[in-house]
Amino acid sequence: MRFFVYLLMILAGFVFFIYRQENFDQPDPITPLSPISSPVTPLTDTATATPTKKTENPATQPTSVPAPKPQPAIDQNTLDQIQAKLNQTTQALQDLEKPAPLPPARISQEELYNKAATRVVNFFCQQGNQIKAASGIIISPAGHILTNAHVAEGYDGNFECAIRQGSPARNLGYAKIVMFPQAYALAATRQEQADNDVSIWKLTRLANGDPLPKTMDYYSIDPTYYPQINQPLSTFSYPSELLGYETILRSLNMFFAETIVNDFDRDLILSSTGLSSQVGSSGGILVDVYTNQFAGLIFAVSKDEEISKRKLFSLTPFSVNRVVQTETGFSLDIFLSK
Repeated sequence: MRFFVYLLMILAGFVFFIYRQENFDQPDPITPLSPISSPVTPLTDTATATPTKKTENPATQPTSVPAPKPQPAIDQNTLDQIQAKLNQTTQALQDLEKPAPLPPARISQEELYNKAATRVVNFFCQQGNQIKAASGIIISPAGHILTNAHVAEGYDGNFECAIRQGSPARNLGYAKIVMFPQAYALAATRQEQADNDVSIWKLTRLANGDPLPKTMDYYSIDPTYYPQINQPLSTFSYPSELLGYETILRSLNMFFAETIVNDFDRDLILSSTGLSSQVGSSGGILVDVYTNQFAGLIFAVSKDEEISKRKLFSLTPFSVNRVVQTETGFSLDIFLSK
């Protein structure tokens, strides 16, 4: 039985082999590709178009345009106005092209000193055993002298202070108080005193007995003047803090220094300075180094022990004029002319 099964399996394998040879070993027929019937656009632009004749529409043809009418003539006045505006524009453009102005040249130290030498004075006031030494500025041809109110404090209108000038300081004459602000005398605070620390004296006689000169060298005061931040100013005064009595009496010299404006407002100027920040500099002057004009009245210094670190406090020209006007009812110029 098993023999017949094996025989059938062999016959089945032989039949499958014959069938495979006849059906799977023949290659499939190849169908040829059909030719391309759609056009191909070339990559290069070599195609040419056949021009077509454009048919013009009579309705779109341009019509004739009438000649423009002549404009009316412009009158001469209008032409002048136009020309004036053109000139203004041209000038404005030229101004824009101009370089920035150079900073003003400083006045020489010699010129600054020579002017101050005949206008800055030393107050030497002695009452009993009390002595006051301060500075002042001649501010009118008639011999009015500007200094601080605290220099005049304690004196009446009949008291005379010796006025000295030069280096070393020598007696020029004597002066009396002609303006002392009540606002200073009645001040409740140090700030109120500082705002009104102005007094004016007038030379009454010369030390040598000669008549008073008809005119004296002086600094004029412009109430509208203000310095600028970081501007240098010259200082002229007679500082005496480091000197003894005999030196003050016989060998006191006018001191010339420079200070730099740190800040200012309508009434006060704060500046850094050096050796001029001493007792005796009160009533000294600040001078503009570019114009050689009065720039401020020194009235105080800070309390630093080292002189080089002290700050200088001064009244502006506006403040001086304000104090005089409040006290007298007249501006400084009018008061000095009376």
